[in-house]
Amino acid sequence: MSVYEFELIFSLVAPFGDPDDIVNALFEAGCDDAIVGVGKRDRIALSFSRDAASAGQAMASAWREVREALRGAELVEAKPDLVNLSDMAEMLGYTRQNMQKYAAGKDVSFPHPVHVGAPDVWHLYDVLLWLRDEKGVAVEGELLEASLAAAEINARLQSERLAVQQRRVAV
Repeated sequence: MSVYEFELIFSLVAPFGDPDDIVNALFEAGCDDAIVGVGKRDRIALSFSRDAASAGQAMASAWREVREALRGAELVEAKPDLVNLSDMAEMLGYTRQNMQKYAAGKDVSFPHPVHVGAPDVWHLYDVLLWLRDEKGVAVEGELLEASLAAAEINARLQSERLAVQQRRVAV
């Protein structure tokens, strides 16, 4: 068993209820290993530190517990997945300038961003694998596994959302 750190962000259905009641319901459902953020009225973010056999199992059990505690809650995003240079630097203990050098440097093997804009965004697992395989950096296995599991969940969520939109367009 390993400890996996990840975040799940949910959309809530009205009526939202008292934040203390929400936190208590989550705790009673088994989310006692999470820090709960209720800053936005229609969203809730849970930052987990969960012991499990795999990152996928940790995230699936957390997702299930939130659904049990908060009827109608819909998973919006799993993290760590999409990151910008500042996110990478903070997670890895580097400076932003160091990550910028990697991304803009002469080394063409640095992963391509999945979104080019302000800011550019990468899948964390791409960067972690590059650091491990190309630069010989010791990458925490649990972080790599969590980033892959989060990306898989987000891809599945996006695929489901696209299928709904395709049905709407076909009508």
